[in-house]
Amino acid sequence: MLKSLLADKNRFWQSVVITLGVVIAIIQFVQIAKKNPGDFHLHWRSGELIATGEFLYVNNHNYPYPPFWGFVHAPLASFSMQTAYLLIYPLFFISLLLLIWVLNRMSETHFPLLRNQLFWVVTAAIFLSSRYLIRDMLECGVNLALVALSWLGVYLWTRKKELWGSIPLGFAMALKCTPSLFWVYFILKREWKMAIYTFLAAAFFTLSPMFKLGYTEYRRTFEHWANIVAKGMLEPNPIRWMGGEIPLANMSFKPALARYLMHFPPEHEARLDSPLYLDFLDLSPQTSLRIIKAVMLCFLVFIGWKFRRHYEDRDDERILWECAIISIMILLYSPVTWGQHCVGIFPGMYLLIRCATSRQNFTRPLKIGIGLFVFLILILNRTFIGKFYSEVMSTYHIATFAFIGILFFLLNRHGCVTREKESKSEQVILDPE
Repeated sequence: MLKSLLADKNRFWQSVVITLGVVIAIIQFVQIAKKNPGDFHLHWRSGELIATGEFLYVNNHNYPYPPFWGFVHAPLASFSMQTAYLLIYPLFFISLLLLIWVLNRMSETHFPLLRNQLFWVVTAAIFLSSRYLIRDMLECGVNLALVALSWLGVYLWTRKKELWGSIPLGFAMALKCTPSLFWVYFILKREWKMAIYTFLAAAFFTLSPMFKLGYTEYRRTFEHWANIVAKGMLEPNPIRWMGGEIPLANMSFKPALARYLMHFPPEHEARLDSPLYLDFLDLSPQTSLRIIKAVMLCFLVFIGWKFRRHYEDRDDERILWECAIISIMILLYSPVTWGQHCVGIFPGMYLLIRCATSRQNFTRPLKIGIGLFVFLILILNRTFIGKFYSEVMSTYHIATFAFIGILFFLLNRHGCVTREKESKSEQVILDPE
């Protein structure tokens, strides 16, 4: 019945969806015009410090971001902060369109769709990722841009344009360290040409602030940032990071595991004074950290083993699933994962929905998984259940485990393709004619 209704009123429902998207975009634009709801003011200030020749990390300002981040924002210092905020807002929509275009080009051979089907697949992926996409609108889509640039680099590599592909990926790596996981992927695949070009591109962009700052000031700036990052990585307590106590909103893997292995002290920011907040194991910080490192290392080794094969065919379907998994691994292994960073789930959502639609194979586990995700992530959020209950949900890191759930659906598809290809290879060997 629902399919019949959508078919009969397809243009109408498409218009409804587009209108709703425009309304949401306008609402976010109005929020930006009235106040500064995101972190853009911090990034604009970083650009201003670079432009005026002041020390970038004065009073530890915006310390998690490398110098190139401030250098890229320096041209915006020519405008007032509010004007620059509004001018850069369209970056979100440009990044979203670029990412959708790349995903469509990379998947159209494997999962062909009719035009109307493509519209609804994109709509479904946007809906499932909407909580994080809407949040990144307030950041003007900088996190979505990092995802789009990384995937653009992969796409150009699949077209045997390593030099061009290394530029967007290297640019993303210089802006933030986390896209470097794609570079590690190319090393694992023994794609040396892409790996070398990307390294050189990332090195060039990383060093480019030296043209503005000079060698001495750049070295001082870079060393200050590197020392802060190193201090955070060497922190012996898993419920602390480079900025002190790990906040409640951090959705990365490390604090999620720590929550179940040790008791957070009463004064900790991520602990709630409520009977709904339950403690689990009470291990020491040292023991918890050892377990967390072991779990994260084993999981990383497991993924590396699954991805170990070198593909002669760069149009191999498994590349899609592997890159979607890497996009989620970045969220899990990053020291800090806020809501706006979680736009990294979009490629995985898009590919799962597109594959199932193209092959008309929405399996029962996938339907249940999507239903749980909608209920736990989209319905049980602050808008519907209020701030307090939303914070209670956050203390149990439901979103983190939901991301791991998506990851296993992607791994399952990757495994199915591998088994299909191995089966075909065996048949060719047994029956060469």
